[in-house]
Amino acid sequence: METAVNTPAPVNGVTYKSTGGDSDLTGGNSLNDTFDMFLKLLTTQLKYQDPLDPTDNNEFVNQLTQFSQTEAAIGTNTKLDSLIALQNNSQLSSALDYVGKEVRADSIVLNLEDDGSDIIYALSGNSDKTEIKIIDSTGETVRTLQGSKTSGQHEIHWDGKDADGNTLENGLYGFAVVATDKDGQTIQTAQGIQGTVTGIQLNSGQVVLNMGEVEIPITSVQAIIQKPTTTTGST
Repeated sequence: METAVNTPAPVNGVTYKSTGGDSDLTGGNSLNDTFDMFLKLLTTQLKYQDPLDPTDNNEFVNQLTQFSQTEAAIGTNTKLDSLIALQNNSQLSSALDYVGKEVRADSIVLNLEDDGSDIIYALSGNSDKTEIKIIDSTGETVRTLQGSKTSGQHEIHWDGKDADGNTLENGLYGFAVVATDKDGQTIQTAQGIQGTVTGIQLNSGQVVLNMGEVEIPITSVQAIIQKPTTTTGST
């Protein structure tokens, strides 16, 4: 049976593989054991070297120095891994405040639920035509919504139905906001979604918020929406 190989997140752009435990490259005991073996090999090399052409003593010193430097460098990497893990845990703890809150975030993907999905978009100028195209997993446009023509930020609700009025299955859909002026020139747009954060995770060192099935990098969040509180009066 093959040993499972885990691929940790890259550190400073460098990806490495680890089999786990103290026997891997970053394990604390690995280099200690290897250092003993290195000394045995060095002693054997001295014993069997050609007496008429001995190896320069400086070469042995260089070998020992290089090995010690490598050992120290990997020890430093181990400490850096620990610091990165602590930093990641701190980021996750901070992101817990997002869970249960409604946010707006940049996205080209939306999550269709039973009550539909809310789309946020902005126009850099007034348009002659604004369309929001809903795209399924096969790349087909299943619905085209007519959006606002005035510049600024807008919202639109998709009820989850296709162009024929059929209710589509819940899940992930893509969408694209296309706006043009009276001359047919494209107007610059921005698009995103609004929804409730249902969970958080760490992906390649980056905190990601879950909005249903949609994964949103925390850096893509544009706003947190305060839901109005309902109060009940006494009778």
